[in-house]
Amino acid sequence: MEDLYFHEIIEAVGGQNVCAGKNERVKGVSIDSRTIRKGDLFFALKGERVDGHQFIVPAMNAGAVGAVVSRGGEIDFGYEQFPIICVNDTATALGELARYYRKKLSAKIIGITGSNGKTTTKEMTYHVLSQFGSVVRSQRSFNNFIGVPLTIFEIENRHQYGVLEMGTNAPGEIRRLTEIAVPHIAVILNVSKTHLEGLGSMEGVASAKGEILENLSKGGVFVYNIDDPWCVKIAHAFKGEKVSFGFSPYAHIRCTNTKKETEGYRLTINGDLEIDFPVPGYHNIRNGLASFAICYALGHDIYQLKEPFSSFKLPQMRMERQHIGNITLINDAYNANPESVRTALAYLHEMDTKGRKVFICGDMLELGSETVPLHREIGETVAHSGIDLLWTVGVYAAETARAAKLSGMPGKRVVCFKDVAEIVASEISEFKENDTVLIKGSRGMRMENIIEKFRRYL
Repeated sequence: MEDLYFHEIIEAVGGQNVCAGKNERVKGVSIDSRTIRKGDLFFALKGERVDGHQFIVPAMNAGAVGAVVSRGGEIDFGYEQFPIICVNDTATALGELARYYRKKLSAKIIGITGSNGKTTTKEMTYHVLSQFGSVVRSQRSFNNFIGVPLTIFEIENRHQYGVLEMGTNAPGEIRRLTEIAVPHIAVILNVSKTHLEGLGSMEGVASAKGEILENLSKGGVFVYNIDDPWCVKIAHAFKGEKVSFGFSPYAHIRCTNTKKETEGYRLTINGDLEIDFPVPGYHNIRNGLASFAICYALGHDIYQLKEPFSSFKLPQMRMERQHIGNITLINDAYNANPESVRTALAYLHEMDTKGRKVFICGDMLELGSETVPLHREIGETVAHSGIDLLWTVGVYAAETARAAKLSGMPGKRVVCFKDVAEIVASEISEFKENDTVLIKGSRGMRMENIIEKFRRYL
């Protein structure tokens, strides 16, 4: 982070300095007293389980130069010389400071949203864009009102690019994130049935994703998936510069040929650029095309990207393959919605395996009134996907199991569990040599814990 002074921070966040320190120099921002670095400003955020106001003294002792607190927050310490900035709400103030700091930066900002593939595309973009300059990207899935500002604070004037992931489960959230980040490149990967509990309908999802264009910087570019009808609809309404990607012959960055390899694919892009793409899952090809389209939108020569992809690795819990004994487990458990589950099933279906294909499916959350019918649709898909054994975990996933059986999958090949804790050694011991097991479920289901059970029991 480039240094800021207390007096400009106070003005940026609309705060009140209740202790000394207007000329204090701030070298970083932190929301965690355990990771404070000397010179950091500590924001006391109030979460569902932890109130940051309880950790002001540990932050101060760790080297913080001051703290931002909410009016009415419980503060009890006797260090009158420790600088404090008082605001109405510390989370809002964090965003306002990031918005102010963003204006000081010369780096090109790329904002990526979509129902699926945000983190993977962000990592791919970071990987290929590093060929052209210094890049900062969101850590893990930092894609909300806290994660986006923290990523912006990591960008300095020595960086050429910042790659930000932007998520939403309610109207207005991406609009706020773009007010803070003001992207030069706005990317929509796809629009599908996700977060219906907060967004209401497919129209609501599309509208929320389209918010990424509302604060595009002057001369900014919209990068979109030309194979997705909702993305095309958003693009038609956008009057600025656009770059499309996909399999359509009309795409600016188009995949014209694919050949399946042992570890991924061999791709031909725009007719004559051949790329080794060592990434499992056909759906990830579009994520790769999006990263190429971003480079193209920034004015770079995509033919310089022939080699860099050969060393790319997917983020954790995205089609992450591992072996426990003679069993192959595919950990795709970071999150789940109907479209991502279907793509995972398609990947398992196309795999060449010696043993059985097993799908362990957890609840898909935040689907609102469509929760039950969407889980049943997945069950129908499973029954026709060549899956040898289906395990479901959760109340809603039980509907997936029921629909699979009604669609012709033999009952002896379907097993239901209420939760991960119900899976015990006797069930796991039934797995056979050369079985391939794909694990998928929403983040709240913690489906990755099943892998730990495999390690323990096998």
